[in-house]
Amino acid sequence: MAFVPPELILCILEHGYYTSLGTPNYTLLKAGALVCKTWSGPAQSLLFRRVQNLEARNTITFHAALLSSAIRGKSLGDCVRALEVSIGWDGGCSLDDFVRLLQACPHLYELGLSIYGIHEFEEEILKKLGDAGRRLKALQLARCGLQSPILFQLLKTWNNIQFLNIGNEIAAWPWRTATTPVLRRNTDAGELAQRPSAEVCLYDLALSRFPTPEVLTWLLASSTDSLRILELRDIPGPTQRNILSLHAPRLRSLRLAHYNIHSAALLRMCTALEELVLYHVPTHFPLVPDLPPTIEHLSFRNPNHTYRNTLQPIITAVDALPKLRVLTCDRNAEQLVVDYEILKAKCRMKGAKVIVADMPFWVYEDPVIVHRFPRTRSVSNFDAMF
Repeated sequence: MAFVPPELILCILEHGYYTSLGTPNYTLLKAGALVCKTWSGPAQSLLFRRVQNLEARNTITFHAALLSSAIRGKSLGDCVRALEVSIGWDGGCSLDDFVRLLQACPHLYELGLSIYGIHEFEEEILKKLGDAGRRLKALQLARCGLQSPILFQLLKTWNNIQFLNIGNEIAAWPWRTATTPVLRRNTDAGELAQRPSAEVCLYDLALSRFPTPEVLTWLLASSTDSLRILELRDIPGPTQRNILSLHAPRLRSLRLAHYNIHSAALLRMCTALEELVLYHVPTHFPLVPDLPPTIEHLSFRNPNHTYRNTLQPIITAVDALPKLRVLTCDRNAEQLVVDYEILKAKCRMKGAKVIVADMPFWVYEDPVIVHRFPRTRSVSNFDAMF
């Protein structure tokens, strides 16, 4: 095994990097690192590429491993591209340890944060984070306080963020500073327009819950020409649709957890859409005629916890999409045998490929610019995450 060319070793390890659930195959990578010295370097570089579930109990050990690697002339911290960290009192690491982690990972591209018991960051911490996270392009704020200004602090500190995932509701106002008065509840549109907006130009925004309308407006104010992917787990009501109407005509991908009359109203605004992803198959509310004819990739999930007895809305949708190239579903669709066979036959007639995907809907894709949908988690995206 020691005489296998290094480039072939890397190919072997990359081939098995992801499991069917879209997570790194840490068992394989750890075993590869123990084969011999020739295998150790490539295996460790992939093993440390995505680091998950860091908290107080393992942060110090992980940080020590990064530092110890320097004696071999290759810092493992340089290999880290994605990091998931818990901070605060609920088993999370301290802010000082968090800063040290980021400083030890100078090429970090994607950061996932869960923050407990911390309302806001002090300016000294923010300055250190700004220096340490200057290469960050993707931020997932899985958890923070409802009234916490941390999201606003981080986006001001890391204004190169293009991919943003917010896991909880944000009800704070981004304008609460020493020199800016609190926004009044009856503020008119003119006063709101004069408020400073977020400096980030987002390409991809995923929202588990809608923030307040003022925050959503602030968040998207600089992204009119850049936002291309939007994922919503909440139903977009009239207020949210009014805000999103400025961005909808330029969206390339829309992902919806719920499909109803409000979702359809937003979908009709997306006149250049290339991809539609539905996390629940609609049974009583039709997709046609609200589907933009520009769609090339249609994806739907039929989770185990929801009862479905028909795929007819999807079958009708396939007939109505002249540019459809790819249809993605999960294995639950195969249980509706008759409808599934009809669906496959319709796709064959259109020359559209059917893909059965096992990756759970809560596992997000790689945060990279998309050339053509569908986008997935793949080692082919590694070069773009630098």
